[in-house]
Amino acid sequence: MRTCVGCRRRDEQAALLRLVARLGDDGSWTVVPDERRRLPGRGAYVHRRPGCVESAVARRAVVRALRLPASAAVDLADVLPPTTQQR
Repeated sequence: MRTCVGCRRRDEQAALLRLVARLGDDGSWTVVPDERRRLPGRGAYVHRRPGCVESAVARRAVVRALRLPASAAVDLADVLPPTTQQR
């Protein structure tokens, strides 16, 4: 069982998407989905629903869960569904 950082509901690990932060060469953080749950590092879990992802971003729950610096600029382009990115 894992807790979604967006809606804060508990669910089976298979029903949630694991997110991992990667530090780029330019010093910016990119949050990438870890479909196979094998990437090294701390993970945060979120439902695959756009509402959960948007809620997690708005509350900065992903940044807190991954223990990133508060001033870190996080790119979630790879996580958001295509329909959400076009807004």
